[in-house]
This record gives sequence, C-alpha cells and structure tokens, in this order.
Amino acid sequence: MLKAIRLKLFQQMPNYRKPASFLVKESYPLPPYSSVIGMIHAACGFEQYHPLRISIQGSYVSEVSDLSTLYNFGIKYEATRHQHKVLNLSGEYDGINRGVRSVHLLTDMEIVVHIVPDEDSDFDEIYNGLINPKIFLSLGRHEDIIRIDSVEIVELKKYDADKEVALAYDMYIPVVDIDDEQIGTIYNLNKVFKIDKKTNMRTWSEVIKAQYVPKEKIVSLQKGYYDVELNSLVCLA
Repeated sequence: MLKAIRLKLFQQMPNYRKPASFLVKESYPLPPYSSVIGMIHAACGFEQYHPLRISIQGSYVSEVSDLSTLYNFGIKYEATRHQHKVLNLSGEYDGINRGVRSVHLLTDMEIVVHIVPDEDSDFDEIYNGLINPKIFLSLGRHEDIIRIDSVEIVELKKYDADKEVALAYDMYIPVVDIDDEQIGTIYNLNKVFKIDKKTNMRTWSEVIKAQYVPKEKIVSLQKGYYDVELNSLVCLA
C-alpha cells in the first residue's frame, strides 16, 4: 500500500493553454503536470522545488469558445501602426498592437489529483498547505480560480498488472506505464523547470510523455496503483 494525498477540485470554465497555441488559445483537456505542481507549491508557500509524483484525472461537460485581448509588441513604435507604446531598455519606444483572439474553455471541470511527495517530511506540510492554502489558488490562467472540494489522505493499492480496468475519469497515463500502443492522444507535458543563472531564462528539465485516455476506456498497465474508495486507477508521474 502507498500513502497519498487525494485532492478533488472544481473549476467552472478554465483554459490550460498549450504552449504552441497563439492565434487561438487552445487548451489541454486536463491541466498539465507543471501547472498542478505549481499550484501545490503556491498553496504551501514553497519557494524551491519539492520533488513529488502526481496523478491527474478528471472530466468536463463541454467545450466553448470565448474572446480575450491579444497584445503584440517588440518592434519600434510607429504612431500610424500601433495603438500603444512602452519605453524599452534602450530609451526608445516599442509599439503595441491590441486585438482579440479566441480562447477554448472547458466547462464544469472536475479534477482528481493524487500526490506522493518524494520526501516523507513533505507529506504533512503539503496536506496542511492544501487544507489552509497561503493564497487563493488558480489552475490554468490566473483568473481560473479553483474550488477545493476535498483533501484526504488515502491508501493506494498496487495495481495488478494482469488486470484490465475501465477508467473512471479521463486520465493522463505516462507512455512507459501502459501496455497498449496508442489508445489516446499523446502529449509531451512539462513537469519541472530550472532557471539558467546566466540568462535568467526558464528551461524544462523534466518532460513527461503521456497519453490522454478518455474515461470508460479499458486499459492494461505495466505498473500503477488503484484507489479502491474512488474505484479508479492512479498513474503517478
């Protein structure tokens, strides 16, 4: 048995932006690992990365499209071309164009996260941080506030590798854990980043290749766990 923290969340209309989407702000079907880990760290007030493994699953009712403001900038300001301007580091002005773009939103999003810290000493701190978060928490965009429905300590049963199971929720399953070749959409999901001290730029040090598998799909895993109370697989990454 493996002890874990089970977190149940709800969001009304979030967007989990795909990094390569620009003109249309596309959304992942579930929040990526990096977003959930960032939310956990914000809840606890962590300023350094605390290693942990998480499982992400959930479901939403539908997809809708909305409009948001889009700003383009980075070239020299021209009064006839730009609506706004901003002073740059050279003492000159960069131009800013303001427009609109479409945003994909997921409605009535339910999320179930299982959390297993690498260090036993972090377990109670993360649990208490989610019970009494340091700030109002969001997931996706800054305005996508979350509602925490429950935070519980649960025991996970080791998954029987010979057993096929129907998923209770849509789920991210790491490709290395699944027997089936491709039963869902494959994403390269960011998990952990590091800061280059010379450039102060963020680069991703850990990326998880995972399949997004819809609920009720029957799967067989090479390894994993099972939440008996929730009647659901748990795939930690």
